[in-house]
Amino acid sequence: MNDSGSGSILGLGIILTLLVIIGLGIRVQAENLAVARLQAVTEGAALAAEDALRGLTVGFPCETADQIVREFGATLEECHKVGSDIYISVSQQVLGIVHRVKARAGSGINPLR
Repeated sequence: MNDSGSGSILGLGIILTLLVIIGLGIRVQAENLAVARLQAVTEGAALAAEDALRGLTVGFPCETADQIVREFGATLEECHKVGSDIYISVSQQVLGIVHRVKARAGSGINPLR
């Protein structure tokens, strides 16, 4: 039985396995970063929409949120107001996966009190 060169094949197999694991780890981190960015943009859009609702800025709340979200490359799926609060839902496709996040912005004052 001739075992010469088997260590090289084993070493290459280990290196390829490590490269695949590192590649998957990078993809997972890219997904996490994309979702974190999408959440930050969604929260910023909700705050801007709430400012428009309160009259601190010019414009309509949902149109303001839609403009901010589109500049980021995402889609505003839902925008509605309840009392003095704005609720928005945003989606974006990242690396073939559709991510959906939600945000709420409001004055923190409950009008029912």
